[in-house]
Amino acid sequence: MELRRITQMEDPQLPEVIVLYQQAFPASERREVNQLKRLIVGQSAMFFHVIEEGGKLAGLFVYWKLADFYYLEHLAVCPEMRNQKIGQKVLDYIREHLSGEHLLEVEPAVDEITTRRINYYRRNGYEIVEKQYRQPAYDNPEKSYPLWLMSNRDYPDRRELAEHIQVIKEEVYYKPCL
Repeated sequence: MELRRITQMEDPQLPEVIVLYQQAFPASERREVNQLKRLIVGQSAMFFHVIEEGGKLAGLFVYWKLADFYYLEHLAVCPEMRNQKIGQKVLDYIREHLSGEHLLEVEPAVDEITTRRINYYRRNGYEIVEKQYRQPAYDNPEKSYPLWLMSNRDYPDRRELAEHIQVIKEEVYYKPCL
């Protein structure tokens, strides 16, 4: 598996990756395409990666380097590549190359699929740290959606988690909307 960061609009794989992005995430959990393109080119804290396996597009992975932690925003695997453990390879990459604290959002456990996804992250060292979290809408900070936050560390001091949530909201959701 290889991760390749996209930083230019001329990247030949960008159109195909955007189609995957739109198919993999509901509208409430993704950015409008033009905003996404502006961030890819202009936001150095955002890392928009193509995942390749054997020279073929296998998925996408987006994360942010914020203050003193990483926010893992999107991970999607192409449907035809799902039995090749691409997601696991990305999580292994994260563990090996992104040292420190990681935060990610997940849908609440309401059915078998969401429960399996949470358990998958748990098997990879993440635990639920906040169930009352509300993700701001990408296109309108006045709207929000209930999600859970998971992290690879515990937060005995809840103020630290609250500070990190505020950084995510300001840097990932509110600032890009301007």
